Amino acid sequence: MQHRSGTSARHSIHVLSLTALSGFAALVLPTAADAAALDDAASGDLAICEKVAAAGTLFASNPNPILSAKPLRLAQAEAAQTEVPPAESEEDLVNELSDMLQACSYDGKAMQVSKTALSGPENKQGEEAVRAIMRFTGLPQNFTVVEANVPNAAAMIVLGPDKLPHRVIAYNARFIDEVRQATARNDWAPVSIMAHEIGHHLSGHTLMPGGSQPPVELEADKFSGFVLFKMGATLADAQEAIETLVPEADGPTHPGRSKRLAAVQSGWSESCDQQPNGCAEGEAVAASAPPVAAAPQSPAPASPAQPPATQAQAPQQTAAIELKIPGPADIRMPGTHPASKGDAVVPPDALDRVPRLDASATPSKFDRFVYDEIGVFHPQIKQELSQRAYAFAALHDLEIVTVVTKDLQGREPDRYALDLMRQLRVGKLEVGNGAVLVVAPNEKRVGVAMGPGLAVLYQNNDLVRRSLQRFLDTVEGGGRAQIASDLIVEASSTIMRNTVDWEWTVRYPSLESMMTAAKDYQARRLAGEAYDPARNPTYRKLVRLRATVVSKTPPKDDRNVEINAAKEKNTGPAMHVRDAQGRDAVLYVSASVPALMPSPLEEGREYAFVVRDTGLVAAASPQFDLVSYDLLR
Repeated sequence: MQHRSGTSARHSIHVLSLTALSGFAALVLPTAADAAALDDAASGDLAICEKVAAAGTLFASNPNPILSAKPLRLAQAEAAQTEVPPAESEEDLVNELSDMLQACSYDGKAMQVSKTALSGPENKQGEEAVRAIMRFTGLPQNFTVVEANVPNAAAMIVLGPDKLPHRVIAYNARFIDEVRQATARNDWAPVSIMAHEIGHHLSGHTLMPGGSQPPVELEADKFSGFVLFKMGATLADAQEAIETLVPEADGPTHPGRSKRLAAVQSGWSESCDQQPNGCAEGEAVAASAPPVAAAPQSPAPASPAQPPATQAQAPQQTAAIELKIPGPADIRMPGTHPASKGDAVVPPDALDRVPRLDASATPSKFDRFVYDEIGVFHPQIKQELSQRAYAFAALHDLEIVTVVTKDLQGREPDRYALDLMRQLRVGKLEVGNGAVLVVAPNEKRVGVAMGPGLAVLYQNNDLVRRSLQRFLDTVEGGGRAQIASDLIVEASSTIMRNTVDWEWTVRYPSLESMMTAAKDYQARRLAGEAYDPARNPTYRKLVRLRATVVSKTPPKDDRNVEINAAKEKNTGPAMHVRDAQGRDAVLYVSASVPALMPSPLEEGREYAFVVRDTGLVAAASPQFDLVSYDLLR
């Protein structure tokens, strides 16, 4: 590997799992041999990637050690050095490739992972590095870590034994040493790479065939800088990997070096700004030897790094988390409240700092479930709410962030909540499973924002809003804020109680697969099976739909799309899309969807949509609620 110059140190690899057209870019470069192999890849490899993209579906192996042998059709094609012949149907392709793991570089060339890719030797170094990083994120881990026969490290989505997509970070134990050598043995460089990949998963990014999208790569870079500051890295440490390994010119999937360095600096500085006492330029909040290398080569400050005092450390094992969601009757009366004997003094260094909102800012994942800039919460109540929100996210995959702010920054309360949701990436971007609850005591206003995946199901948030407003009314009437803060807690608990059974997995990788399930269920109904929503395999389930936008304002009398007026009223305007097979569908677009996505919706462009069934998948023109999308072309 070359240091700071040379083409071999300027490659960026994208690993594509074959399961939902999702894969994430590895930040680090391959070896010189890997780069040469990619540059010389045969056209048959490119055909494999293109065929997967055309199918509109991902196929991947599960993260268990044993993978099946290569399908015969592919082996014969490779032996003859010919282009892979097309499968007869999408189902054939699924069956043939479901036990394989493919890797595609950013330029579309395929880099096949061997059948032992996920069965490397016992090595806990990568897992320990990830655990060390996760301690400083304040969030539950939503991925597994495996050592794999891959060129470096990559975040990916694979199909598990349950035939559902699962998030994985695969790493090659050798890459840590190679990166250290390329970065003059800077031990923070591998940590920043791992943090970048973790950022993709925690943010819920979905990347499509041909590679990532520049905006989400900048999000992962910003997250890396944010976390490395908390871990004790200087700005130079946090930027070293990109400074050394990334070319200056923009690539088709990754921005160039200067833009990515700026994203890391933005995250690092934002993390610094959230500290009660700030920090000097270039200095870290706490000192730490990087968790990856045993012997740092650069001087490490003396004191061990710890998360800021205002942030509770994340539990390390989500399997052991217990969750009790309180009911309305559990709101404590003054005599039993922790603050019954008087308000607890919240020192200034225990107050949170909410980031300044900026529509042009790169979003970056939040690091706590409760922000209190004023001291409204009794410390015990704040800790209970933080732990409960963490547990709910870990066990039920829904993120609820509560914010008590000094200043709405000139915005309407609901807009402030939505802008916070975007900038703090509350909820996984792919499935929109987040909520932001805002109380602004100084302005006597409250706001609520629901992620697109939540809003289409939770269309009436009056109960949530009323709980927040009752807090303000109680304080206005002379009640003590720290005792009344249980009413803010009740707003969060209301969402938990109402969503505990909702599903946030993209169960169907294509419209075809969902329609097949819907037709099978319909046949069973016609045969006499009683209707039961719990047994309906598609109702309110998530599906990935690859289609082109035909019209964002389809005519109301167009019989080809049959717009549902009630859906437009409750969710948002209808949008007409058409897939590659010529099937028309209608997507109802909540205003929050384009506000949260990295790219706009435009007519004539092709997207990979994540949509939720509305009960009309079997209609002539299937009707869906739009949750998220990725621009394809």
